[in-house]
Amino acid sequence: MGTKDITEKILADYNDVFADIINGALFGGEQVVLEKDLQTTKDKSQYKFDNRIHEQERDVAKHWIPHGIIFALYGLEHQTDPDPFAPIRLIGYDGASYRGQLTKQGANMPKYPVITIVLYFGLKRWNKPTHLYECMKIPEMLKPFVNDYRINLVEVAFLDDQLDHFHSDFRIIAEYFINKRKNIEYIPSPQEIRHVDEFLKLMQALEGDDRYEEVLHTLQAEEKKEGIKMSEVLDRVENRGIAIGESRGIVIGESRGIVIGEKRGEKRGREKMAHEINTLYAALLEQNRMDDLKRAITDTDYQRQLLSEYGISDDEE
Repeated sequence: MGTKDITEKILADYNDVFADIINGALFGGEQVVLEKDLQTTKDKSQYKFDNRIHEQERDVAKHWIPHGIIFALYGLEHQTDPDPFAPIRLIGYDGASYRGQLTKQGANMPKYPVITIVLYFGLKRWNKPTHLYECMKIPEMLKPFVNDYRINLVEVAFLDDQLDHFHSDFRIIAEYFINKRKNIEYIPSPQEIRHVDEFLKLMQALEGDDRYEEVLHTLQAEEKKEGIKMSEVLDRVENRGIAIGESRGIVIGESRGIVIGEKRGEKRGREKMAHEINTLYAALLEQNRMDDLKRAITDTDYQRQLLSEYGISDDEE
């Protein structure tokens, strides 16, 4: 749903991260859903609009199958900006998932609930509808006949009191955004990042900062994938920024130096020439060489000849 769906989906697709999000968001951190009981499913559906068939797919969807029985379908949707029509979009996803249980393959199977969670990474509170009722004006006489729908919203940057409910790489990300929202000094936890590649790709996408990707390439070149902590990531990002800044500063400084030097040189050249010409004119006036003076004013070649004659021009300067 959000602008960073593709990258975020890669990290959340790991069962340990997915289970951690479900347990932290829905069950107060209690280990209800185990990663071994999760099975990824491609939850796609189609709908017809404008006489064309459109396809919709969840960011991440997994069946929860404890004891070999499907208990539920969990879906994760990611948002970087509030969506005013999120309830309408999600009820479409959930409805399609329920409809999918009525296919020939699932017709005789036990039916299960569909639960969708929206992970919102904004630094300001979600200020758009969270209920279907809020998306439209429903006459009071019709409300008893319209089922409301509520989205399960997780405002990641506001998980201050629930941070301890999470334990996977998602906790590190949540901690980062909490501190960014508060705009306070950030002292990263000593927790190691388990899925380094996907973690850095997510940070690059959410922050719009290519330095995270550059750090990823550096770590890959070093073949370092274990023991990485957020503190090291941020140090590398900061150092990369300093290096880029210094490099750009040198280039800019050199460029500006050339331009400034050229401009100063031009100015000094003009001042020198003006002084030489004034000296020549003064000498010609003093010697009453009026014809030569008039010619020198309009004839630059003759002017240079006179400057040389009087020894006024100094080519070595």
